[in-house]
Amino acid sequence: MNVKLGVVIGFILGMVMSLFVVGFVFKVAAPTMLFKEIKSSYDFDKTVNLIVQRINHQKGWHVTTVIDQEKEILENGGLDVGRVKIIKFCNAKLSGEMLRDDSNKYMSVKMPLSISVYEKSNGEVMIGMMNGYIMARLFAGSKVGDIMENVVKDIESVMSFLHFQFTIF
Repeated sequence: MNVKLGVVIGFILGMVMSLFVVGFVFKVAAPTMLFKEIKSSYDFDKTVNLIVQRINHQKGWHVTTVIDQEKEILENGGLDVGRVKIIKFCNAKLSGEMLRDDSNKYMSVKMPLSISVYEKSNGEVMIGMMNGYIMARLFAGSKVGDIMENVVKDIESVMSFLHFQFTIF
């Protein structure tokens, strides 16, 4: 009986420790898994303009707005964060497919899509975006996952001027 009890206790302790290890690993890896940060080889304005032009030339896509986040923050009492612009863009066909079913309407929280361009304090111009690959994998095998795979391919095409490709890390 003592051997069985020892095995059960060992199994339970192993499971509990595994949960902590997995949680820790996810916490450490999540920022690079869920978000992508890419260094631009162009200055701030050229990077913003290139992305806007490339989105507008990608079949089915268009920029809905470009938000000057630095201006918004300063005008509303925040601290100066430096140059930050958020490019909002949409594909009506893919959005329509996604939102047609009531069960998928929650996905509207991430519509339109966003890409940010910002200048770090050291002068580096960076591009930030969600990792579409991870999102597509989370919904793999569903209509949402299929649509997201198309979105990922289109965004990779838009960002190809920086030789960008989504990855898991």
